[in-house]
Amino acid sequence: MKLNRRYTRNIRENLSFYIASTILTIVTLLLYFLFNIAGNAILDFSEDFYERNQVEDAHFTTYMAIPEEELAKLSDTYHVTTEAQRYINIETDGVTARVFSRTEKVDLYEVTQGKDAERDNEIVISEGYAVANAVSIGSRMKIGDKEYTVAGFMQRPDYLYMLESEEDAYKNVSTFYLCYMTGSAFEALGDTGCQYLVRYTGDSDITGFRKAVHEQYYMRSYSSAAENPRITMVEQQAQMFIVMAYVLLCILPLIAVVLISIIISRKVKSEQRMIGTLSALGYKKGQLMRHYAGFAVIPGLVGGVFTAIISAIAAQPLSEMGLQDYEPMHVAGHLNPLAALLGLLVPTALYVIAALLSVRRLLKKDTVLLLSGNADGGKKKLRRVLAGNKMSFRIKLAIRSLLGNPARSLVILLGVFLGFFIMLLGQGFFDSINRMGDTAAEAAGSFEHQYILNEMLTENPYGGDTMLVSAVEHDGGSKLSVIGTTDSNPYLEPKDADGNIISIENGYYITSLAQLTLGWQTGDTVTVYNPLSLEKKEIQIAGVIQNHVQKSIITSKRLAAELTGLDENSFNCIVSSGALSIPEAKIAQESQRSDITEQAKTMTAQMDFLLQMIIGLGIVICIAAVYVAVNMLVTESRSNISMLKVLGYRDKQINKIVLRTHHILLPIGILLAIPCTYAAAHAFFLMMVDYGVMLIDTYISPKSYILSILLTAGCYFGSLWLLRRKVKKVDMIESLKDNRE
Repeated sequence: MKLNRRYTRNIRENLSFYIASTILTIVTLLLYFLFNIAGNAILDFSEDFYERNQVEDAHFTTYMAIPEEELAKLSDTYHVTTEAQRYINIETDGVTARVFSRTEKVDLYEVTQGKDAERDNEIVISEGYAVANAVSIGSRMKIGDKEYTVAGFMQRPDYLYMLESEEDAYKNVSTFYLCYMTGSAFEALGDTGCQYLVRYTGDSDITGFRKAVHEQYYMRSYSSAAENPRITMVEQQAQMFIVMAYVLLCILPLIAVVLISIIISRKVKSEQRMIGTLSALGYKKGQLMRHYAGFAVIPGLVGGVFTAIISAIAAQPLSEMGLQDYEPMHVAGHLNPLAALLGLLVPTALYVIAALLSVRRLLKKDTVLLLSGNADGGKKKLRRVLAGNKMSFRIKLAIRSLLGNPARSLVILLGVFLGFFIMLLGQGFFDSINRMGDTAAEAAGSFEHQYILNEMLTENPYGGDTMLVSAVEHDGGSKLSVIGTTDSNPYLEPKDADGNIISIENGYYITSLAQLTLGWQTGDTVTVYNPLSLEKKEIQIAGVIQNHVQKSIITSKRLAAELTGLDENSFNCIVSSGALSIPEAKIAQESQRSDITEQAKTMTAQMDFLLQMIIGLGIVICIAAVYVAVNMLVTESRSNISMLKVLGYRDKQINKIVLRTHHILLPIGILLAIPCTYAAAHAFFLMMVDYGVMLIDTYISPKSYILSILLTAGCYFGSLWLLRRKVKKVDMIESLKDNRE
């Protein structure tokens, strides 16, 4: 007898198992390939785009303008590349255009469609806004009181992640865009602001340069590329995608692999008579182990190859799925050969190991026991469970089935757990981010409008309440905002974790987000330094304010001035309940309370497709896992089903007796998945904090619970419905083939 002849017959007889196992492998590997392809595509594009367009290493502003010849001297003295860039924010019908002057050395822009602006009535605008708002080349757009023709679309390296303000939580392509026009058209716009762009080299004297600029021209702000989320978020999220890909490879496919491995081991055990016969015929242990390992290779190898082929063909659309947060970067997606190899080898290796261990375990048994099918002696004890109890036959059979086959019960439990977990987790992400808008707005304060000025004032002719806003850096290089205010500010009510209002007049208080990211505690003495003068200072943390949105130090104006080296009687921020008449040229940044909520809505809208995909994967995983497990149940219970038919039970009655034995596992799997979902979501949001995102509180709405439960139950009962035909096909003669008992 040639063992190889059994492959075709075994596959034909167990086709549903191989199909379901292969589908389960494919679905779980797809998430791994998706994140891996997207992450590598974004990383490759950003590195090349940054270098090609000379992305800044920092930008800064000063209270005194730096003459062009002096800027050139600073560049030569400290071996840096600097360039002045003028800009102006113009709001038209609720939409802000940030118009830049053209640069030649740093932060160049690249026309991605159409052509550059060549006439005074032409403009090029950021591509993300154009795509989101259906603006086409040749469209007419109004900026201020003038109308321009859109000549093309552009992208700029320091705005691939389109934040209107560096403090914003999410991109804005609905009410904000970048714009370039001809030099003469730009000059006609009137008063503009100015920022200075800088690139460093290995020979640059960075500290000396920063000190010289501050001493001579008084720096107002300094932002390094490493602290600029418009730049860092691109590479950080690409790296996060790659990390998530390997986490997913270790978790989701591994869980699916565990399911299939258990099933493979069960199928091997069900062939103990065949293994005993082959052993008695002289087949060696190694031959039998390799033979059954061949069956285990099929779902892993076919699933891995098929997924790799799909991913390689669909690499471009898969890579573009990771661009939801960015400008429409023209990435080139490709499947990393190493990733494809890992996706192929990891599941296959685990399936083979499961089969080898099962065969090895059986071959340790006595050949006589294998030939009689009694190698698993533990089942005999379970045949007498509840024997003297008067409960119904159906309940007894269900209990014996659950206790007598723990591995099979575990497969069904894991299938329900994994399907519900994935579906609820996807909706939990959506609900948490959607709720974040209101939470973040409340944490920031009760004001409706906030104006950051581009100069220090001592008198306030505009109304509202004033604050002193600046920044410091700590020894680790991370930047914190410093907010100097008063206890009487009606728009800010700092509270501790218990909800008690804190007086900030006589101490330095950090937000809970700062505590989480920096590890500072109440009473700690920490060293910070002024990012403008680079002067170091030590401060003692007086307490923690409950605020997961801002990484800040909140204190009085007096202490904020001492910390930042500014005048305690001056201010550069105004908050109010309504819009104020402040000249546009004096405003560095304007934000509204509603902006935060809109950002959250935009984020959830962008996530909608991803959510649907995750729910779809959860459905497929749940159906496949439950189908494979219950299919195993039916296969292993053929003689019992046959006997029930002999005793006169109808198919519907047998379905109730056999297929309903594991119903109790449905609610158990769902209940076990709920705390795991919260833990996984919280861990993910904590990981996002490391990438400069606020800490999002995990929230899952009742609607999401209901939908996930209904979908999981539907998958479970749908799998049972599909298996009714297998019960119907069992012949009554099956019970006469085996009279071992």
